[in-house]
Amino acid sequence: MASHFDVVVVGAGIFGSCTAYHCQKLGLRTLLLEQFSLGHSNGSSHGKSRIIRCAHTDPEYVPLVGDSYSQIAELENKRNEKLWNKLGLLWTATGNQVNSISGHLKKHNIDHSVVTGSEISKHYPQFKFDDSWTGLIDPMGGVLYADKWLRAFQEEFKTLGGTIHENELFVKHEETHGGEVTVTTQVCSYTTNKLIYTVGCWITKLLPNINFEIKVGKLSEPTSLAVCYWKPKENKDSHLVNEEHMPVLIVKDLEKHEEYLGLPDVDYPGHLKFLTDDGDALSGDLNHPDEQSGELINLPAKFIKEHMPIIDGSKPYKVDKCKYTCSPDHHYVIGPISPNHPNVLVGGCGSGSGFKVAPGIGRALAEMAAEKENTTVDVSLFSPRRFDNS
Repeated sequence: MASHFDVVVVGAGIFGSCTAYHCQKLGLRTLLLEQFSLGHSNGSSHGKSRIIRCAHTDPEYVPLVGDSYSQIAELENKRNEKLWNKLGLLWTATGNQVNSISGHLKKHNIDHSVVTGSEISKHYPQFKFDDSWTGLIDPMGGVLYADKWLRAFQEEFKTLGGTIHENELFVKHEETHGGEVTVTTQVCSYTTNKLIYTVGCWITKLLPNINFEIKVGKLSEPTSLAVCYWKPKENKDSHLVNEEHMPVLIVKDLEKHEEYLGLPDVDYPGHLKFLTDDGDALSGDLNHPDEQSGELINLPAKFIKEHMPIIDGSKPYKVDKCKYTCSPDHHYVIGPISPNHPNVLVGGCGSGSGFKVAPGIGRALAEMAAEKENTTVDVSLFSPRRFDNS
């Protein structure tokens, strides 16, 4: 007879780990399934660093970030472990984007400042911009320690009595007329009241009939990012890329349709993490391509040469890979997959900004699984129903 759980969460990346933790915290007997080993590098949740920030182009994201800050402060206190570092965020863009973001932050009474492009170097000597750019400084921005977040939520989930099965490949789910869901893996089967998919790019394989097309950037399928690391030209400038001196960085050249992300040397000491927010298509079996497009290296290299005079843009020190998955409108997908399947939920399409809000998304999905009337943070913007053409 199949083992029964109140909730089965498929995928133990950051979305799944946060979701399982909150389900168990609400008293739901929860199973977290992972097809690979915990902490694997085959998806989107590996590595040591991500950006956390209040600044966002859409005001609906700000409360989700606030929930993350609160949860992480609670976890840091409970575990006596540092899970992020408040460095400040520099968001620099052409056009009027910075002023728009500033307006969102003002509505939430969030401290920040706006500076001209030529003033940026007074705050951060690593950079050189002219006044065709505008900068926004978000003092609550910083680097989150991704591997520590993932491990913390998984360990706290197990402490609460949650069950994790790693190296167990999910095969399919089937719904009964009574609403119960049967989950089949290559090992055995389970029954559950609620099934939650938090599977990253595998959403295209496991939910092939979902009512929207997965896409990212200029591409129409899940994507392989080239995560580049760069060294300073001179050793004397190495301190300018560490956590004491380097902010986290978001760049939007709206005229050229180019976007970049930058972080200090958390992953590889002495080496700036700086990459373009675009990538190559994954293979049909969702593996990274054998060779990466030269543009994924050339674009950040060119930007470095123009705007980061202390960094050697001739060649990256190292290039890692990360899988990227977004919805057509680049917003997350959170909630039941359709009104006809209320017991099957999804949390996904978070690439580019999802790691920092995963605690809030996990809480919302757990509250939905518990059939609470409202979620702590309003996530209605992210409902899959927005893609329903019926």
